[in-house]
Order: sequence, then C-alpha cells, then structure tokens
Amino acid sequence: MKTVFILHHSYELEEYEETKLIGAYSTREQTELAINRLKDKNGFKYRPDAFEISEYELDQDNWTEGFATMTTIQVKSKNDTWITVQAECLPNNQYQICELYENDLLGEFKHLDIVECEEKENDLFAVKLISKSDTQSRNDER
Repeated sequence: MKTVFILHHSYELEEYEETKLIGAYSTREQTELAINRLKDKNGFKYRPDAFEISEYELDQDNWTEGFATMTTIQVKSKNDTWITVQAECLPNNQYQICELYENDLLGEFKHLDIVECEEKENDLFAVKLISKSDTQSRNDER
C-alpha cells in the first residue's frame, strides 16, 4: 500500500476558513521536516498549531459521497411570518428546503420542496414553488 502525506495550514479568519496547501510528501517524517522549515516564517509563525497532516492512500477515492452547499432562506409560516430555514443551493437561483424540526410550522413551502428565491436586504426569500417534494405530494394524496 502506497500513501502520500498532505500538509495544509488551516485556520478560521472571521467567518471564513483560510487554508493553504503546503505540499505532498512521501513520509510523515518528510512532512514534519517541512513544518519545521516553515513554522518560523511570516504568517505561519503566528499560527504554529494550524499545520495539519493527512495521510491518503494513492489511487483511491477519498471523497465519495458528493456534497451540498447550504445556506439559509426565509420561508413563510402558516401564520404569515417569515421563518429562517436551511436550504441546499441549486443552480438558477433555486433552493431545496431542508427543514425537519419545524416543518409543521411552514406554510406553502415545506421540507424538500424546491423553491425560487429573491434577494431582499441581503436575505433570500422563497417566492415561487419549482417542485413539490415526493413525500409531500404523497401525503397530500392521502
């Protein structure tokens, strides 16, 4: 089994994660030598504990489950007030609602519905139903 050691320098800066890929090394020892060479350099010396070593097997997928980019959107509740919910960002200004805990409080748009949003005052507001969730459609038929 052949592996590679990846060295990153990663830390949070305000609301963002700042990550630098330093390099790929054949052994953990070579990776630690790189940290020793860099730890006194400008920037690195202010965050000496932010170095991260990860070991990966070569010729193997290490990220296999896909990914989703999440955000928050505003959705109308049953009593006509706006509720903040999590949503997956989709193409073309569309979002899939991900709200399990307060789904019964939501009005027209529910968990797994795909909606179109408009931006107002730096917030996204659900304004149009694009696709009703299969679960919701089946419940409506009963």
